[in-house]
Amino acid sequence: MKKKIFFLFIVVLLVLASVSSLRYGASDNSWREIYHALLQLGGNNQTQQLIYYLRLPRTIASLFIGAAFAVSGALMQGITHNPLADSGLLGINAGAGLGLALVFAFTNPTPAMTMFASFTGAAIALAIIYIASSRIIFVRSSIHMVLLGAAIGSFFTALSQSIRLLFNLNQEITFWFVGGSANVTWPQIQIAVPVMTLGIMGAWLLRNQITLLSIGDEAAISLGKNPQRIRQLSMFCVLLLAGTAVSLVGAISFLGLIIPHIVRFFVGHDYRWVIPATVLFGAFFFVVADVLSRLIAPPLETPVGVIVTLIGVPLLLLQIRKGNV
Repeated sequence: MKKKIFFLFIVVLLVLASVSSLRYGASDNSWREIYHALLQLGGNNQTQQLIYYLRLPRTIASLFIGAAFAVSGALMQGITHNPLADSGLLGINAGAGLGLALVFAFTNPTPAMTMFASFTGAAIALAIIYIASSRIIFVRSSIHMVLLGAAIGSFFTALSQSIRLLFNLNQEITFWFVGGSANVTWPQIQIAVPVMTLGIMGAWLLRNQITLLSIGDEAAISLGKNPQRIRQLSMFCVLLLAGTAVSLVGAISFLGLIIPHIVRFFVGHDYRWVIPATVLFGAFFFVVADVLSRLIAPPLETPVGVIVTLIGVPLLLLQIRKGNV
């Protein structure tokens, strides 16, 4: 009953947040204007164009990006037995950012090229994490894994910053370093949403195996499962989710860390419930953060990555204080 109430509550909040995302921004619109704009998408009216070309793709992107980062964090925590695992803390987002810096330095990239570059950088970071996760020292201590991720992230970020300075990419790529969904377009949505949907579906199909793996490799092996195979498939889903999300909004940290811990408080540790809960709550959380980014200092926008970090850091410290790491 508790789980059903939680899901119903989150769905209602998600709908309210999504509608609010369409209404609020540098210029606020009435509910009547929003209603008519949605009935006549792509019309010539200024409000209709604002909704269709700016706020609607931004809202759709925020929904999927929040879900993607949250699910990737839940997967990483399940397969590494590490409550601090997150695509940002483990350097995966920084690897994707390095791929973006390289593609901006040498080409005038299309949405497909930025996504491929982001995938490549994230895959390199993931490969390092995957190799390290099999080492005893990293399995026994979550702090060692986080320190490795911090080192990877710092190294990739330093390379990205160097490329940005060397090729004078400040205007082109600063947006990806601070994080934000203001520049998302329909062509990007058409490519990114199917990829993120595939990653979420893959996580859903792996839910039972990840529950076993989160208990321990022995439990999975005793039931005839292959822990290495589960990790490989889960890592591929993380690549699809985090790589695509970073290509759209940049390196957003802490979202994949805090959302799984919040939803486990309501639905427990069974990934049959954790995966759909992180999808919904992650989407809600990021849409709310995106709306707040527009409302804090209008008509200017606060980078949404800053807002997520301001919320995520205290929750990370709380986890450490509670002894969950």
